[in-house]
Amino acid sequence: MDVLADALRGVRLQSRVDARYELSAPWGMRVDGCPYPLFYAVMRGNCLLSADDQELVLAGGDFVFIPAGVRFTLRDRKGTRALPIAEVYASRGPMRCGGLLRYGGGGAEVTLVVGSFTFEGETLSPLVKHLPTLLHVKGDAETTPRWLESTLRFVASEIEAKQPGYETVVSRLADVLFVQALRAHLASSSDGNGWLRALVDPRIGGVLQRMHEKPETPWTLEGLARLASMSRSVFAERFRDLVGEAPLAYLTRWRMHRAMGLMRDRHRSLAEVARAVGYETESSFGKAFKRSVGVTPGTFRQREDETVRKD
Repeated sequence: MDVLADALRGVRLQSRVDARYELSAPWGMRVDGCPYPLFYAVMRGNCLLSADDQELVLAGGDFVFIPAGVRFTLRDRKGTRALPIAEVYASRGPMRCGGLLRYGGGGAEVTLVVGSFTFEGETLSPLVKHLPTLLHVKGDAETTPRWLESTLRFVASEIEAKQPGYETVVSRLADVLFVQALRAHLASSSDGNGWLRALVDPRIGGVLQRMHEKPETPWTLEGLARLASMSRSVFAERFRDLVGEAPLAYLTRWRMHRAMGLMRDRHRSLAEVARAVGYETESSFGKAFKRSVGVTPGTFRQREDETVRKD
């Protein structure tokens, strides 16, 4: 099983490309925490991104992912005043967000493609929990796919042309861009810890694969350690160092995450869901679910039904 693909299915990733920015120096914009994750892809030129004490120089072909709630600024260079993004858009008139934005003082130019992501059912997802603060993929890195730049250019041209169906085209391509960014991050990151790094660890990655493939198996710490060909103590320490929690705690959280997805299928009884994630009885599953999620399975399913009816 592809663990990353499994995690992506679990959060039901939805992507959209919102705008294309044609900016000319001097220019600067500030975002005081967006309620959903954003991405910026640099088509040409250079700019400076500052967020959470990090400062990145972005160049043509670069892609950067910014999680929800992170405050950041984009500008042509250090020292340029950054206006709130609402003020930048206000210059276009009321209710004119998205699309093609031209802004700046007429100097050196940079073109950005701007998009957003939403995750559904991310409460217990290891993917969402362990996303880096800034996921930066450099366009000139050896690990970056060569077709990434051409894909970005295609996205930008679709936004500008606005041919029938362009929103569907660019949203599907944005899904691909996100997955490719995760792959490039795995291949290039020097950070030795984190769930994403654990996926490619020769031993822990294999254990995660089996956990995701067979969550209903009555796994024990000893059994998982044997899969990794490690002693129990060494395995437990290595797993915690990489993933950030104990193996059985991770297993429980993943089972509950899977259960949340399964319960959206009204044709599955709670007893069937319980067995599918490794619990012999509905009662034992219900107790574990409430400890992890904070509500009973019945209450969770009722809330999901209410959400569907509203939609």
